[in-house]
Amino acid sequence: MQPFTFYNPVELVAGPGTFEQLGEKVAKLGCQAMLVTGRNAMRKAGYLDRALQMLTDAGVQCVLFDKAIPNPTDELADEGGRLARETNCNVVIGLGGGSAMDTAKAIAVAATHSQPIAEFLVSGPYGQPRIPSAATLPIVCVTTTAGTSSQLTPFAVATVTATRQKNAIAGRNIYPRVAICDPTLTMSVPPRITAACGIDVLCHSIETFINTMTQPLAEAFAQRAISLVAEYLPRAVADGQDAEARQMMSLADIFAGYALSNCGATVLHALEHPISALYPHVPHGEGLAAMLIAYGRMMPSRAPAKLARLAELLGEDVSGLSDEQAAGKAAAGLQALLEQVNLRLRLRDLGVEHESLPRIADDALDYMQRGIAKTPGKLTRDDLIALLEASY
Repeated sequence: MQPFTFYNPVELVAGPGTFEQLGEKVAKLGCQAMLVTGRNAMRKAGYLDRALQMLTDAGVQCVLFDKAIPNPTDELADEGGRLARETNCNVVIGLGGGSAMDTAKAIAVAATHSQPIAEFLVSGPYGQPRIPSAATLPIVCVTTTAGTSSQLTPFAVATVTATRQKNAIAGRNIYPRVAICDPTLTMSVPPRITAACGIDVLCHSIETFINTMTQPLAEAFAQRAISLVAEYLPRAVADGQDAEARQMMSLADIFAGYALSNCGATVLHALEHPISALYPHVPHGEGLAAMLIAYGRMMPSRAPAKLARLAELLGEDVSGLSDEQAAGKAAAGLQALLEQVNLRLRLRDLGVEHESLPRIADDALDYMQRGIAKTPGKLTRDDLIALLEASY
């Protein structure tokens, strides 16, 4: 065994009913909170009012920033950071899915750093993207989806509006202090979003399992997450009130978060970020879904043993097969899962224009190079375009 490091400092509070601990957890970190969420979903579900009441009962004053959007932007984070400074907030809460949590994390940085958030996302005259300092405000995340694992990672994804580049702020200081993962909150998520979020969990897990920088604990978490998604995502999509399926998908999201936080993603995310940067209407999980079958066909020759194990985790019968033979079944397993959750898509179905495929590949090589470099097989520009073409 090679030496390795595993690190995750987040206090995880997980299970049905844990949302009720929000007030007491926040009160230990600050007395003036900014609550970051979207405009409608949390209010409609009743979670926003409940959160505000718990914070009030705990003696925490609250500033509401309900402007989070899918595929959040640097401009939005800078706006939230200014408001947090003006109102003397000393803790930031993200309530919702990945976009709300990533926005909250970016605001926690913007509130305490003089540089615009864009400088933490992409390189510039100052060099590589800046890393958030210890001045970053403490963050509490309440996830209402089983999807992005943002509540457990040192990443906050956002798009730089001026250049249409989508990358992640990265650094240990944006790990949330507390993550609340109450699966009962996910029961209000519609089927299509449930499916897309679940595919994001799956891709986090596959990409960390196959990652050239993976290590034993990350591999163990990733494999468990894959098996849970394969078994329970179709059930959660078919019946949103299936409590066991929701709980197991929440657990899959947690396992994937621990894996992702230590390895980062690879080529799927490296390509999807430029896609949804150029086409902000594309949900992240759907962009990943559109490339997943082609990815499953591309990777067996690059990592046969890992793809063989992936096929097995997805429920394919690989008994008596060599690694090379079993690896060839991974794409079929991925296709079957996508069909079960009604997400067998192509990039064209999402409104991606064929003429933009070379730019997507070039953007991935420009600012998502680390993800490409961690993919087995030393991918070239031609490989990226071939993957995009096969997904189109």
